[in-house]
Amino acid sequence: MLNRLVSALAGGAFATIAVACSLTTNPPPDQNESDFCDDWAKAYCQIGSVCNFDVATCSAYQTGVCTTYVNGLLGGTRQYSQPNGHACIVALTGAYGGSPTSIQASILLQIQSTCSKVVAGNQGKGDSCTADNDCTGDLVCAKYNATTSICAVTTPKNAGDPCSDPGDQCQGDTYCATTMVPPICVATPPTGSACSTTIPCGSSDQCGDGDTCQPRGANGDPCAANGDCVSGYCDPYPPAQCEDGLQFSGRGILYDCEGVAGTDQPVDAGSGAASGDGGPGG
Repeated sequence: MLNRLVSALAGGAFATIAVACSLTTNPPPDQNESDFCDDWAKAYCQIGSVCNFDVATCSAYQTGVCTTYVNGLLGGTRQYSQPNGHACIVALTGAYGGSPTSIQASILLQIQSTCSKVVAGNQGKGDSCTADNDCTGDLVCAKYNATTSICAVTTPKNAGDPCSDPGDQCQGDTYCATTMVPPICVATPPTGSACSTTIPCGSSDQCGDGDTCQPRGANGDPCAANGDCVSGYCDPYPPAQCEDGLQFSGRGILYDCEGVAGTDQPVDAGSGAASGDGGPGG
């Protein structure tokens, strides 16, 4: 009886081992830059079901856009990050899937933020950096002194709070007044007031000609970068103008659909070009 039990257990063990050895683990999605850019193109070109463009043309164009985008972020200790890359693809797939007729600016800007992290460095807290992508995890590259920036933890600060530590970020329409001792979060200047690189305008204004705070553009106004627009989104396809997001019907049929497919090229949108129809979230 005992021998039969031992034999049965042993047989079961061997069967378990055999089954375990036959199982394979699927590789993670978007595990390298090539896979990532393939999925990037698939995500964007889903909109072909609404725009009725040639998906193969779109795929070839968006693969090139993706490759250029990733290569532009690489440098120093930065490498492609599989978890961050996959998060970008999930965001793009969700936005462009399901045959939407439009995508709101808030979604596009969130995608831009998510996809900006597909390349990440290994600099830890207190290590020197030149941009957020140099830092590991959720650390940001913050100014330490006049010549040096370091990776730091983001610390939200409200009006009246001190903001002298790297990573301190004044919230809402406030900024860190470094001329004060110690530096303190104060209200941004009103429309028409003086502004500079150290005195930013509020969310509804931008520092314009003459270094004064001037209203950002409303929908339909011409623009060259996202910061020109109250909506936060500059649609770069001619005629470049402020919009609430991408439109794949009406005006969008002529501009945004062609932009995604690469059959129409964007104007020079300056710093906003990366978030236009040919970049992450655009």
